[in-house]
Amino acid sequence: MNLTPVMQGLLWMTASTASFSAMIIAVRYLSDTIPPFEQVFLRSVISLAIGLPMVLRVWRETVHTFRPNALGRLYGARALGTFIGVSAWFFAIAELPLAEAVALHFTLPIFGLILSAVILREQITQPRWMAVVIGFVGVLIILRPGAEAINIMALVVFLSAAGYASGDISTKLLSRTEPVRLIVVNLNIYLIVFSAIPTAMNWHTPPASDIPLILVMGVTAWTAHMCLAQAMKRADASVIIPMEFIRLPLTAVAAYIFFAEVPGVWTIIGAAVIFIGTWQLAKREGGH
Repeated sequence: MNLTPVMQGLLWMTASTASFSAMIIAVRYLSDTIPPFEQVFLRSVISLAIGLPMVLRVWRETVHTFRPNALGRLYGARALGTFIGVSAWFFAIAELPLAEAVALHFTLPIFGLILSAVILREQITQPRWMAVVIGFVGVLIILRPGAEAINIMALVVFLSAAGYASGDISTKLLSRTEPVRLIVVNLNIYLIVFSAIPTAMNWHTPPASDIPLILVMGVTAWTAHMCLAQAMKRADASVIIPMEFIRLPLTAVAAYIFFAEVPGVWTIIGAAVIFIGTWQLAKREGGH
């Protein structure tokens, strides 16, 4: 079966989203014993270790990604945005119900669509706008603004969404010329550097029982970013980023299975709306 580049990109992004959802579950379990910055550090170390054979083969190319030129600055900006996004996200996951946290995080496609139009000069077609609008309506259904006050952690989630969106746009720019292996390796090195000091200041030695989940967190982080970079190579960011909405139903189901967090009727309705919007975008942009 021959798939269009856009459909390939959507499938890669679906795999990335599934990996991120699995990582969220591991992070939630670990949040009782390991501080957020330490989680970022550990997941990045494991991700880098997974790609170590790759690093050894391309170490000269990897060094070039840290040069103080335009390309090096783009790598650095991507890493900084992602670090802000993932650190804020890990803080929020520990404090909020998972379905609510993920729903709030869906301001990411809004940031992403705006940035893809302003920075990437991508044409934002009506189906792409509609996918984001429908997805955001689904989020509003879940949150029901006015039902309760937005707490400080909600603002932390918005910060995370903005950070992730800027990282995604930088990934798209890098994917035009840079191989996926360098994009992922560079990110993990930067994340280790950025998180090392706060981790050292508040280090908690993980118990042996946490090791399997730490490995899951690191492996899924690696697969998520590998799949994301592959997706960005194949399709416009404004097509790929709305696929983030799939994380809500995936996480809601996982939260029920692992934490007995029962999604309410509004969460179910909102998730259905989100799925419909994303599926319609996939059909129209994928040519099927």
